[in-house]
Amino acid sequence: MLATLSPGLVCCLATAALLWGCPLPLALQNELKIHLAKIGGGARPVRKGVSGHRLGLRSQDVGELDGVPVTCPARTWLDLAAVLDLEDLVAAADYFICSQSRSFGPQKDALCSLGDLLEQVHSTPGARGIRKARQALELCRVGADSAPETRLRLAIGRLGLPEPALRYVVQDATGWELAWPDVAFPDFKVAVNYDGRHHLEERQRESDIRRDESIAAIGWASVTVTAGHVRQWGFDGCAHRVLDSLARAGWRIEG
Repeated sequence: MLATLSPGLVCCLATAALLWGCPLPLALQNELKIHLAKIGGGARPVRKGVSGHRLGLRSQDVGELDGVPVTCPARTWLDLAAVLDLEDLVAAADYFICSQSRSFGPQKDALCSLGDLLEQVHSTPGARGIRKARQALELCRVGADSAPETRLRLAIGRLGLPEPALRYVVQDATGWELAWPDVAFPDFKVAVNYDGRHHLEERQRESDIRRDESIAAIGWASVTVTAGHVRQWGFDGCAHRVLDSLARAGWRIEG
């Protein structure tokens, strides 16, 4: 990679985001140019296959990933504010700050904290997209596992529904863990899940059915959203399914 062949260069923006595994729109995922910046400022890198940037990087803004110089997660996220729309930027923030500790499956450690994102915004007031970054910080939450989960949560918020809980564990009377819904409304016993592609596998589908049956037995309702639902109704339409379930559980719009 060019960053390893040219001393003083660091991967940034979409290139850094992809190296960190951050979800991005397809246009940026498929971009052929490598985004590089000069450590310590100076002229933008100019060469074939490179999109050069002039960034005021501090020493703490630069790290290394598998031997490649790269902007740290928090700085990468802030730089993305210049090229992402608000929802994609919130999804990126959710990705970087997500941590999960469950009794099953792999654990997930956050790549940075919400405090790290806040520090970047406060210390770089002149960054491109800074207003958007401030908006995104108000909307991001710890615990969203994927970009579709983030988009569904934002659509739920646009309807004025109660703030959902993330990383909530549905337990029976003995404390046995029955389910970890993507989004939960404990006061109304409504669990919401975005089921991605792996949920189409027969083994996973059977597990999902057992999950929904087990929480139904203790009075919880389940709302499952799939990619097919999103294609048909959009995230806002899917959020109305959540509204309907909450209304059946007793939630009412105030006023």
